[in-house]
Amino acid sequence: MQPLTCPIPNNINPLQSNGFMFAINKLPEVSYFCQEATLPDLTLPAAPASSPLVDYPIPGEKLTFGELSITFLIDEEMTNYKAIHDWMVGLGFPKRHEQYRAFVNQGGSTTSELYKGYSDATLQILSSSNNPVRTIMFHDVFPTSLGSLQLQSNVDGTVYLAGNATFLYTLYEFS
Repeated sequence: MQPLTCPIPNNINPLQSNGFMFAINKLPEVSYFCQEATLPDLTLPAAPASSPLVDYPIPGEKLTFGELSITFLIDEEMTNYKAIHDWMVGLGFPKRHEQYRAFVNQGGSTTSELYKGYSDATLQILSSSNNPVRTIMFHDVFPTSLGSLQLQSNVDGTVYLAGNATFLYTLYEFS
């Protein structure tokens, strides 16, 4: 029996955690300030297959995509934070039904993406030379959570505020 050999990969450079660019089509204000983006988990639950002696697992048929989370610096006019806030208010219309209609009609667009309140997002993975090597497309993104902000007057020096937002989507794929 021959020993197993391990081939040498073509690229032996490890992925750097700070080599990325993130953009949401509907939120250009957030893209520049994005500090962290989490590539969500992907789960394929197993299904039990029965036999007379033992049940054994086989691959399931429905993928589950985890939440897309980002952390972004908030600009001093809170434009990027308010953009996510307004998107969520437009989808949730807390005061009256017309809020949703006004939200989908802003900018005069009638595309189905805007009508549904969705947007697409892109996470580009960069090489050690800061060149894009992978693009991950998130389809039909919408916000589900916008984190709270803690304003403090009792800190030394300048502390920049960062916001957290969570999104759901139909799927992501490498393109």
